[in-house]
Amino acid sequence: MTTRPEPESAAARPRPGTRSSARSNKLSRDVIVNAALTFLDREGWDGLTINALATQLGTKGPSLYNHVHSLDDLRRTVRMHVVDDILRMLSAAGQGRTRDDAVTAMASAYRSYAHHHPGRYSAFTRMPLGGDDPEFTAASHAAAAPVIEVLASYGLDGDGAFYASLEFWAAIHGFVLLEMTGVMDMVDADVVFSDMVLRLAAGMARRNEADG
Repeated sequence: MTTRPEPESAAARPRPGTRSSARSNKLSRDVIVNAALTFLDREGWDGLTINALATQLGTKGPSLYNHVHSLDDLRRTVRMHVVDDILRMLSAAGQGRTRDDAVTAMASAYRSYAHHHPGRYSAFTRMPLGGDDPEFTAASHAAAAPVIEVLASYGLDGDGAFYASLEFWAAIHGFVLLEMTGVMDMVDADVVFSDMVLRLAAGMARRNEADG
């Protein structure tokens, strides 16, 4: 005799909206921020909106507002994460190195980060280091600390080291932007970059000799 399955009770059947609610419950501020970081590298800074990110996460825009206050709040948090990433990246690249060896390693790591994470890099450079956000300004200055530490191996300190770190960043940043816009496609960018970094390093040593 064939036994028919008992009818599914109303309590056992999924209620309308249950799947959507379960998905929304998986959202958190960390999940949203990490998704935004991934989104940036694919779609760019200008493409990052609450609705666009919600679509990537398979939900609706209002669901994100349970975890982030606004688009500005999300973008600020993303910037802070990127600054922290760059700080750790530069620290790791310069670890145990001094002078030209350290400068070369840190410059290469910085350039590699910009190429692998173009959207995040854009987030880092979108806000002035001396802007209206004291926390972001402090974090941005902290990102220069590993470079300043390396410059100390050339005998530079104080304002001299700080301004030298800005010059170092300006040169590397300018080169990276030229690469991103295709200007460097006409030359061997790796050779030009290496030569530029070595000239920067030589300038650090000469600066200290001149100050002395």
